[in-house]
Amino acid sequence: MSIMNIKKKFVGAAIAAAILAISCSGTAAAAGVIYAPGVNVPGQTDPVGPGPGSSADSNSDSSGTNTPGGSAVGQDTAGSDANTGDSIQSGEQTTTPGDQTSSADDIEALKLQSLKEQYSIFKTNDPNIVVSRGRTIDISKAMIALTYDDGPRTDVGARLMNVFEQYGQRTTFFMVGNRVPSRADEVRRMAADGHEVANHTYDHVYLNKVGAETIHNQVNACNDIIEQTCGIRPRIMRLPGGNKNSTVLANINMPIILWNIDTRDWSHRNTQTTIDSIIGKVKDGDIVLMHELYEPTAAASEYVVPQLVSQGFQLVTVSELAELKGKTLAGGGVYYSL
Repeated sequence: MSIMNIKKKFVGAAIAAAILAISCSGTAAAAGVIYAPGVNVPGQTDPVGPGPGSSADSNSDSSGTNTPGGSAVGQDTAGSDANTGDSIQSGEQTTTPGDQTSSADDIEALKLQSLKEQYSIFKTNDPNIVVSRGRTIDISKAMIALTYDDGPRTDVGARLMNVFEQYGQRTTFFMVGNRVPSRADEVRRMAADGHEVANHTYDHVYLNKVGAETIHNQVNACNDIIEQTCGIRPRIMRLPGGNKNSTVLANINMPIILWNIDTRDWSHRNTQTTIDSIIGKVKDGDIVLMHELYEPTAAASEYVVPQLVSQGFQLVTVSELAELKGKTLAGGGVYYSL
């Protein structure tokens, strides 16, 4: 079965399951709401504003988190035994595809299954090759996670997904919930293409400036609208600006994904500067921060993706990176790299 047919089947299932209504009244007016640069306020044009805020202060983290450049803290999970032929279990998934071989037909069947069960990683008879999110990954090679905040923005997102599709790679989109309903087709394509859909709050609120109730509302509403749109509920989130305090850490029961390479694309909005911040800088296990708002970021990605692939890197989602590095992402834990 061709990957195109796989995608068509998955899209059809996702659309059938999609519910585009959401009841989140009051969240947009919550105290401390700060819109991301370029994020569309309903009824307004996209403003050009300041950057997303300072990155997180690693010294303010509670115990049980990791520091930039360090290993994520959590229990190692080696998955099921290599001789079982079963899936590597991730999160709540317990899928076991049964007897597997490395034939082309079986690999294609696993690709289809992995698009339907996107938090599972499936083994093959080759101990170095797994199937995840519609393609194969060689776990003996270096892996990094390119990530994009503040979307969806359809024109930029389409360019990003096109280049990732062309080179058989995946990424993670940390989305602002209030942007999702008007860009539902883009979000469904993210899921259909096997990218990870993730939480960036509903209104891009700086959560260190609000109380527990607003934190819960912002996180839950974003998860709800993404799931209602594409059928997949996010399992990871990113704090707007990376800003956190003890109240934030105590009231978020999702893994908090930050970054150890910041392209600062929101500030300079220059294609070559973004390229230079990645090429020659990244290493195995890195998490790179970019934004799905800027045309120069799309242009940089169109260069960076094939360059990284040619250098032997595999571009994976954050959840894949954690799973394949044997790391458990804990609710409330803060991770800069894996």
